[in-house]
Amino acid sequence: MSRIKELRASFDKKLDALEHQALAFEAQLTQTKDQAMQRLEQRKQQLRDLLMQVQTDVQRSKEMAEQAKTEVQAKLEHLQVQLALGKADARDTFEEQRTKTLKALNEFESVAEQKLTGASFESGRVWEDLVGRTSTLEAEFEARKGRFESEKAKQQVTLESKKQELLTTLASYKAQLKAKRDTVQAKTDVFETDLREGLDQIKTGFKKLFE
Repeated sequence: MSRIKELRASFDKKLDALEHQALAFEAQLTQTKDQAMQRLEQRKQQLRDLLMQVQTDVQRSKEMAEQAKTEVQAKLEHLQVQLALGKADARDTFEEQRTKTLKALNEFESVAEQKLTGASFESGRVWEDLVGRTSTLEAEFEARKGRFESEKAKQQVTLESKKQELLTTLASYKAQLKAKRDTVQAKTDVFETDLREGLDQIKTGFKKLFE
């Protein structure tokens, strides 16, 4: 198993991913659209910063063959281009940008797993950081999808009421996540399934807000 897959499969990273999603949905409920978009742009920039470190390490590596460096650099640069695209205010533009970015990310991870296995980088915990920053970006993309349906003025009172209900549910969910991290028993598939089901219910409630 590659280092990236190994990290993603770890219990702590699975909990991190669930927490990132919960926080992203909470932000969408409590922030304006402009604030939420800025949050997404910040996540993209954080990943770009890390990729610049990876690019430097690849260029300096004495362990890698030049052909391998070229392949990795190509995927890195393509991913950086996608991340550097400006804000997408329209739903269709956003969805196209999200799809292309995630595709470029998967392609980079695929070539990294093949060409960078065993490579030692000066940037230290580069793979752990990559998994973490990728997880936060994916969570923001997922939560942002639900914000492109216009809220009707006549539904505003009901909307605010439902938002508060969801925020209460999210607060409880985050407390549950924290408790599970501190419990040895939490490191089981049963607890992970329960947490995922809880997040799925929150996602469903979130999507219904903007239908």
